Amino acid sequence: MKPQLRACWPVLSGKAKDKVVECQTSIGQLSQRLEDFRRNQLRLQKLYDEYRQQEMAGDQNSRGMQAAMNQRQFMNQLLGLQEKLNHEIQNTESMLAQQRKQLIQAELEFQKMQALSEQDQKHVQKALDKIEQRQMDDLAVARFNLRSA
Repeated sequence: MKPQLRACWPVLSGKAKDKVVECQTSIGQLSQRLEDFRRNQLRLQKLYDEYRQQEMAGDQNSRGMQAAMNQRQFMNQLLGLQEKLNHEIQNTESMLAQQRKQLIQAELEFQKMQALSEQDQKHVQKALDKIEQRQMDDLAVARFNLRSA
């Protein structure tokens, strides 16, 4: 009976590798999302600062009361957007940290499956080597017996 490799280890190793790739993809997407949020945060802050400078410049009297109220309302909306964006950034950073932990676990699982697969290959190769050695020993004994006879 010839020893054979177990089919389960390559399959399990492949699944573990797929999980690693999935985690890496998710981390890439979350990183891009976080970068976009931070860019938007800078734009909102810049826009708010510009309106704040206009308000501080004292142009309120020349614009009228309604325009000043509209500007303050718009600035409050910008602050609300900044708060929502800060909340999204925190959530995304949390999800990113969680995905990184999952990636580490997936990589460990992949390494474990790889090691088990390699161990199975070594076992099979060792068994094949024993069979080959036994055949060579049998052949040598048969030759010796033929020479003696």
